[in-house]
Amino acid sequence: MKNNVMVNYPKATSSPVNVSYSISKQGNLKTITCAVANTEAVPAWLELRKFELIGIKSNETYDLLFEQRKYEKNLDTILFMDKVFEKIIASAN
Repeated sequence: MKNNVMVNYPKATSSPVNVSYSISKQGNLKTITCAVANTEAVPAWLELRKFELIGIKSNETYDLLFEQRKYEKNLDTILFMDKVFEKIIASAN
């Protein structure tokens, strides 16, 4: 993994989770491969340590592609993944 992003979830005052990530692009798709960098500091609610996020470009911005399997996790995990996507896309643009 090349880059890191610190994500505070569920609140802005929550302890940040360090996520390492790499980005690959193919056409209008951007695949972001993520891993929680420090597994000792992983919150109990986070069900995944590694995950992929896929964004599709439309109107010069990237939107997170809906994937049914993503929604088989608990709500906090899903919202955390959405927050990671937001932070990464914001820093990449």
